[in-house]
Amino acid sequence: MTLLCDGFPAAAEATAPSYSSNGYVLWRPFLSSNGLAFLRHQVDRVLARTHASVSTEWIMNVHLLGESWLLDLAMEKHLLDAVQRFCGPDITLLQTHLFCKPQGCAPTPWHQDGSSDVDIALATVWITLDDLVAPFSGALVVLPGQHQLTLLPSEASDHIQFDRVLSSAFVDQHKSFRYGLHAGEAAVHHQWLPHASEGNTTLPYRRVIVLRYIATSVLETEAVALWRVCPG
Repeated sequence: MTLLCDGFPAAAEATAPSYSSNGYVLWRPFLSSNGLAFLRHQVDRVLARTHASVSTEWIMNVHLLGESWLLDLAMEKHLLDAVQRFCGPDITLLQTHLFCKPQGCAPTPWHQDGSSDVDIALATVWITLDDLVAPFSGALVVLPGQHQLTLLPSEASDHIQFDRVLSSAFVDQHKSFRYGLHAGEAAVHHQWLPHASEGNTTLPYRRVIVLRYIATSVLETEAVALWRVCPG
C-alpha cells in the first residue's frame, strides 16, 4: 500500500520554489485516503499503549522501538524525492516525533528547530491526521521569510520541551501565517523558520507526525552543533 496520494509528486514540484523565500511549503494533497486511515490507526494504537506518565505531546523516535510503519512512511520514494529538493541528494532520517495534543493542551511556544548558526540542510516534515482549519485546533503558525535572519536570539524557558524560546517582542513585530491544514495534508519547513502551534480546545486529540531529515554531509562535520547544550 502506498501511503501518499497520486497528486503529491506534482504538488511538491510546483510549490518547491517558494521554500527559499518563505521558509516553508504546504503539501496539498499529501496522504492517500487509505494512507490517512492507516496512519490514524497506528498512531491511535501507540497512544493507547503510552503510559500515563508519558506526555503524548512529544513522543520521540518510536521508529527505533519496532514501529516500522513510521519508517515505511519516512522512506516513501516520492517523499524522499521532495525532501531532496531542499536538502540535497544524500539525506538521512534524523528524528521522528508524534505530537499529539489532547483537548485542553496549551500552545507550543515560538521556537526554531535548528540550534546552529550554520545553514545546514535540515528540513522538518509536519503531517496532520486531523482537520486543523478551526481556530484553536492546534494548527502550526509560522513567521514567513524570517528564516532568512538565521539563528535568532532567544530567552530562557521552563517549558517541558524547550529550554529556550523566541521573545514575544520579536514575534509581535512580524506577521504570522497559520497553516490551517486538512487531515492528510502536510508541510515542510526550514530549520530556522520561527514557528509555534496553537493550543487544542476543539479536538479530542490533535495528531501530528513529524519527520526530520538532514543531509548526511552535515553529520560528518564536527563543527556543526545539532543540539543545544544546556549548562549545568
